[in-house]
Amino acid sequence: MSPLPPVPLDVAELVVRSLRAQLATVTDPAAARVKVSTETGRGHDGGPPSLPWVLVAEDGHGWDWPAIQRTVIRLTCWHRDTHTAKRLAGIALGLLCTPTATGALFQGEPVAAPIAGIDPYTAGPLATTTATVRARTPT
Repeated sequence: MSPLPPVPLDVAELVVRSLRAQLATVTDPAAARVKVSTETGRGHDGGPPSLPWVLVAEDGHGWDWPAIQRTVIRLTCWHRDTHTAKRLAGIALGLLCTPTATGALFQGEPVAAPIAGIDPYTAGPLATTTATVRARTPT
């Protein structure tokens, strides 16, 4: 049996790992105790199980095999009010799009500024924003 080819990590998962680590260092009250995940839906009416919450989702994906991926990432941030949700979305977008000194290829570029709204399922305040992330993904 031949070995399987290497499978690069998912970009959304890399974004979650990055944002978890970076948001943990942010002193802004909007980011206090924030959870970052690729899923939600276990809370009331399909909403997040706790606040604040950042949902990382893919809206588009391109791939230069074997390891360079370009992914449109949508960040949806739930918070206690729309202003704070929008602020958290802006913080997360800024962190995602700030170059790092690690030397690794992981670059974000904003696509849309944060827009506040109301979750149609839970009637809770949220904000959403998008970025294109280009990453050399490890296997």
